[in-house]
Amino acid sequence: MSNEYQFKPHEQPIMVGSPANPDHPARRKLFYLLIGIFVGLTASFQNGLLVANLTQIQGQLGLTPAEGGWISVSYNMTNACITVLLYKIRQQFGMSLFSKITLFFLLAATSLQWLISSHLLDTPNIGIEPYYLEIVARGLSGMVASGMTILGLFYCLQGMPTVKRTSGLILGFGLVQFGIPLSRIISPYLAIDGQLENLFLFQFGLALICFGLINILELPPGNTEKVFEKLDFLSFAFFASGLAALAVILVQGRILWWTTPWLVYPLMIAIVGIGIALWIETHRKNPMLQVRWMRSRNIIAFMITGAVMRILLSEQNVGAAGLLANLGYGNDQLVTFYAVIMAASVLALVISIFSTNPMDLRRPVIFAVALIALGSWMDVGVSINSAPYMFYISQFLIAFAAVYFMGPLVFEGFLRAIASGPAYIISFSVIFGISQTVGGLAGAAAIQAFTTIRTQMHYADMVSSLNLGDPTFSAQIAGTRSVLSNQTTDTAQANVAAMSQVLQGIQRQATVSAYSDLFFLMASFATFVTAILLINYFYNRYHKRNPLAKELAVIAKMRESK
Repeated sequence: MSNEYQFKPHEQPIMVGSPANPDHPARRKLFYLLIGIFVGLTASFQNGLLVANLTQIQGQLGLTPAEGGWISVSYNMTNACITVLLYKIRQQFGMSLFSKITLFFLLAATSLQWLISSHLLDTPNIGIEPYYLEIVARGLSGMVASGMTILGLFYCLQGMPTVKRTSGLILGFGLVQFGIPLSRIISPYLAIDGQLENLFLFQFGLALICFGLINILELPPGNTEKVFEKLDFLSFAFFASGLAALAVILVQGRILWWTTPWLVYPLMIAIVGIGIALWIETHRKNPMLQVRWMRSRNIIAFMITGAVMRILLSEQNVGAAGLLANLGYGNDQLVTFYAVIMAASVLALVISIFSTNPMDLRRPVIFAVALIALGSWMDVGVSINSAPYMFYISQFLIAFAAVYFMGPLVFEGFLRAIASGPAYIISFSVIFGISQTVGGLAGAAAIQAFTTIRTQMHYADMVSSLNLGDPTFSAQIAGTRSVLSNQTTDTAQANVAAMSQVLQGIQRQATVSAYSDLFFLMASFATFVTAILLINYFYNRYHKRNPLAKELAVIAKMRESK
């Protein structure tokens, strides 16, 4: 597109820092859309491949679970923090430089990860510890994921007709949900025998393709202005340190357990850092974050809804996946399971794109929560003989809900922000990003704590009820001892080994019972949330009120003035 082209009034960027919206020919729109989908999927892989292969990464680098936890901390802390700066970078330096910076860090992150997995650093002459490079690479990936998501979103918007821009917004955010199931599907075929080099070479290849595509067809230019102030960096430093400390608590707390003494220090840093940052933003003349708007009733409700949804969706990523892992199923045995989840995600995204109604954004969210409740109720009563195919229907419903709720929720937050003014967009982005990242971490932490406690309780009850004189129990011990007697001639050792194996079986049964309790808890909570949302929905319908009436009226006036 020539730099001399003069944008028509309706083609102007909707805000500083976003690209213009020219009337592209149909062919160019298609290419924008395809590039947007590819970039969005690449962004989703940044976290998906980490989640799917963290255990293998720990094994390859010889890490303890706590050390592996720091890799997750590195990704999540940068992913949650960077949103504040990305918006201002686009405003001051424009989309072209923003794209180049994002692609540079994408190539740097994927290059480092491939270098680590290739074992080229495992030589005495190189004094670089791969573990620390992995932490740096994951920190870069967290930043890249946010930037690439924004790039993918803008490309999707360019590929949509003006009247369908809402669909581009839903598509851009919906693609992020594909990362984990896609990563689980492809990882067994690329990481054969636990070798991760091919997996990260694949990721590096995706980065190169993105680099080429974005340089072949750049986003239209937008308006820029000087927006950075010295106080921005001080405020960001406190805010980022607080969020980073919060990530440390949520990740390491569930690994090392919450009573670990040193966790009190990141807790203090989180409270003080976030508190000071919000105090600075509240009293600034030109704040990055509109704190008063963020603490309004509607925005708090929006943030809570987003976080609760992410916690409920942990039933799938941590609950069902955790149970199947404890039952001994590996990634290669769960390809069909995740293919079902992927199919549900694609179906939900397509339906959401064509069915989302700006005048009724609450109904899809209620429907999604109800699906989570139904899927969770179906999982109650799992047994030690449960197999992946038994979860296909329930997890299909939950995966559908995970994507279906995203579009309407994002659209509601965006409407509230844009109606208040362009300066509020960054606050919406921060609220949404934090609610999703922190909500996901909090959900995983809560599930881990709950299942650990319930497993211990079930195990204690089962062991205390053992009766050594019970013929069934004695026969079980005898059968196990008979099998082990072929391996050792020491009768005492065979007895100890037999009892140990029986107790391991009891431990496994206790774990399955704990997950059944978890599904019951999640189902009950989701049912309660559904009831609350339904009551609120019908209350508004009865009084013929639209919760977004004020925002829709403001946006209608903005359109008329153009």
